[in-house]
Amino acid sequence: MTQNQNRGSVDWGKEVLHAFGIVGRVLLRLLSYVLNILLTLMLIGLITGVIVGTVLAIYIKNYIDPTLDTSLLMKAGSNTTTRIYYMDYATPEDRQNRNGVPVEVEEDRIYASENSLWATYPQFPKYLYQAFIATEDRRFYSHNGVDWLGTGKAVINYFLGFERIRGASTITQQTIKNLTGEDEVRIQRKIQEILRALNFSKEKSREEILEIYLNIIYLSNNCRGVQAASNYFFGKDVSELTLVECAALATIVQNPSEYDPVRFPENNKKRRNEVILENMRKEGYITEAEYQKAIKTELVLVLDRGNTEEQEVANVFSWYKEAVFSDVQQALMEKYGYDAYTSSMMIYSGGLKIYTLMDPFVQDTLEEVYENDTEYFPYSNDGLQPESAMIVIDPYTGDVLGLVGGRGVKTQNRISNRAVAMTRSPGSSIKPLSVYAPALDAGLINYATVFDDVPVSFNNGYEELEPDENGENKNVDPWPGNTPNVYDGLTTVNYAITTSKNTVAVRALQLLTIERSFDFVKNKLCIDSFIDSMVTSSGLVLTDKLLAPLALGQMNYGLTLEEITAAYCIFQNHGVYNTPHTFLAVYDNEGNVILENTQESSIVISDETASIMRLMLGNVMTLGTGRSVTLRNTVDVAGKTGTAGNDFDRWFLGFTPYYVGGTWFGYDMNQTLSDFKQNPSCLVWDTVMTKLHQPYIEEAQSGGEPLKTFTVAAGVIEREFCLDSGMLYTDTCKLDPRGSRLATGYFTRDNMPEDDCDVHVKVKIDTEVGGIVIHEETYTGDPEKLADTALIRVETRSFPVEVYVVDAQYVYRDLPLTARPGGWWGEPYFQNTIPAKTYVGKSYADSFYNRFCYEHYDFSYWREQDELRTYVKGILAQLLAEHPFEPKFSEETTEEMKAKKKEELLDQYVKTVVETLNARAAEDPPLTEEERDQFVREQLGKLLAQGTG
Repeated sequence: MTQNQNRGSVDWGKEVLHAFGIVGRVLLRLLSYVLNILLTLMLIGLITGVIVGTVLAIYIKNYIDPTLDTSLLMKAGSNTTTRIYYMDYATPEDRQNRNGVPVEVEEDRIYASENSLWATYPQFPKYLYQAFIATEDRRFYSHNGVDWLGTGKAVINYFLGFERIRGASTITQQTIKNLTGEDEVRIQRKIQEILRALNFSKEKSREEILEIYLNIIYLSNNCRGVQAASNYFFGKDVSELTLVECAALATIVQNPSEYDPVRFPENNKKRRNEVILENMRKEGYITEAEYQKAIKTELVLVLDRGNTEEQEVANVFSWYKEAVFSDVQQALMEKYGYDAYTSSMMIYSGGLKIYTLMDPFVQDTLEEVYENDTEYFPYSNDGLQPESAMIVIDPYTGDVLGLVGGRGVKTQNRISNRAVAMTRSPGSSIKPLSVYAPALDAGLINYATVFDDVPVSFNNGYEELEPDENGENKNVDPWPGNTPNVYDGLTTVNYAITTSKNTVAVRALQLLTIERSFDFVKNKLCIDSFIDSMVTSSGLVLTDKLLAPLALGQMNYGLTLEEITAAYCIFQNHGVYNTPHTFLAVYDNEGNVILENTQESSIVISDETASIMRLMLGNVMTLGTGRSVTLRNTVDVAGKTGTAGNDFDRWFLGFTPYYVGGTWFGYDMNQTLSDFKQNPSCLVWDTVMTKLHQPYIEEAQSGGEPLKTFTVAAGVIEREFCLDSGMLYTDTCKLDPRGSRLATGYFTRDNMPEDDCDVHVKVKIDTEVGGIVIHEETYTGDPEKLADTALIRVETRSFPVEVYVVDAQYVYRDLPLTARPGGWWGEPYFQNTIPAKTYVGKSYADSFYNRFCYEHYDFSYWREQDELRTYVKGILAQLLAEHPFEPKFSEETTEEMKAKKKEELLDQYVKTVVETLNARAAEDPPLTEEERDQFVREQLGKLLAQGTG
């Protein structure tokens, strides 16, 4: 009994221990799982962090510039005089070698008192910077340029979308933003701003940062900085500001438009009292008593509208000087990362020394002519006179020697400078740059290359031709037109440049390709005004990568006179392009070089190409559109004219061995220049350049240094060629009825005529009555009256409308024996071979030279053909009477069109059967009359069956 009882009892102690053991093992295993998961997550996080950190470091290294040189900015606040110099070069060679003596233009000094609105830190009342610190950056004195707490909150807000948390940008960061003008909402910009702020905070004391910040912030009403704002709003120096006035300025900065105390005084007052002064009290900058007094004090404005932005200087700057300021300002922005205002402030009050590349003689001459415009300029009868601009550049250095941006005496500063800032379409003056020079350099054309001066397309090349209800083409507009509107036919490149043929420019561009042309002007000649692709605010996509902008200068917005004039320098400078410069170097007030305009040169075409282009552009002056320039009678001159739009712009780009000059003439608001028969730009250019060259002319006439002349590169060869083919001249070419077609051109050894002319074709002409005799076996006149002549083979002309072409009456086309010669009296002998509704060009002549000689021709064969055609038509009429013929047409076809198309179809059937009968007639044995009737009926029956099917 006892044993059984012992067997049935439970040892709860052991069971509990056992249970705890199981639970422990389970918990231990769970803990190990959790630890593994945690360690794995930590490892993943660590690896991810390393990867992200590495990527961020690489990104920062490659794409972020954490530096910002502000040393110049503090010097700009020193309120010292900026001085302007030009370099006195004894000879042109000295200019090229930069061996000159600086000469100050004392009347062009910029005195600090005239322009500076910079206030130094000691001038600031303590309330002023305290008001900004209390609201914009209360931890300003404790952080290192970046408020990481505020930045962290901003990051959380960015990702989680909480309400806006203010205070992320410190005063230091705001200073960076205002200095650079960079305000895009981009992570890259923000990272760069943070890194720059950290560096900035290391380099500058808190006082220096505040000085810069308070001098560059925008405070509405065109007021930059607290000094300008103090002058404008309160009519006093910044040092005299009261607590309320300081708070009012600090109120504006967050939203200058909303808190402008002039336009929205209540908005300014509310934020001034509730935010600015309240923050100043919280931060301990003012006492409770000062706070209570301030919020009860009304803000009194004493508006001084004479001191906004920079104070206007007493003297009016010249066109050249303002162009220098603009270039220096841009260079400062690019090199130091400053915005436009900060860079401008440095020029006007930084005590700089600016060494310009101006030539006083050139600049004075330009100003003399343009200021006395009533004496030197042609005048319009409309009262309102057109404007003009001119720029003169040294072709060998790219130095801008002088420029004027408008007619008359300059009476204002900071007005539009038409020489460097205005963009206009250049018209034909762009052709040598965008088409001929790159195509010639690539070996695609040469001096003698012949293109057909006829329309390239119709409806301006943009639309398909649309037939009217009669099937005739409507709204057909030959494109491009020429000025004057004449098509010459076969035309050499040299003559096309001389006479400015638009069609040839387009055809040469098609050969070169738009891509190569655009790359040349945009990237090699640095004409940035050419638009690759741009979307307007209305969604319209604009581009200048088209035939019209590149071949004809019909750009969307145009280019600047400076850009195109600098590009023309390549023709005199052996194919080398130099970036145009107005200044050589800029020094700060301690004598350190802060900007240096090193010469940026690149070879864009060969010396041989430049020489050949120079020779062709020289022909423009003696034989073409530049003949009105009189300087060419004394000095070597080459150049190109241009007319843009509806005669809205007239250009002349010309050069000599001494200078390259560009002139524009037109109205600021588009208006035709039809009153001016000659190109006014040529006249103005001639006047200025004659004065500029007078010292060289007088020296040469007195036995001194002889006048320089254009030179030709050693690799350029003279060679004779045929004007109609661009190939070697032959005996057949001599037979051309227009006279000699022999010309001399200039080529390189690998791009010159080598084959005999294959365009001229020898044919017979009847000397008694005139007219071409193509097949002598059909000639019935006196063989003694036949003579050799030559026509030009042109078989590619095919137009939807008639086009008048000068050389159309001298054109040759093959005429097979089976083709009936001639058309109406006086038309070309091949007229019957031209398809219906197709035209091949027509000359302004009563009787074409290539007309058919009707008087002495055996028409027996064609009389037989007419009889055969009448015979076939008779059988066709019988068949139609027996079986009506109704071909199928689309539902849209009108009844009138159906009738017309049916008639054309039946005519074609007759023609086809006649041709078949002619071929059958040559076979043996000949058909009997009955067999012929049956044959014709079978052929017509098959054709009619096909037509109804």
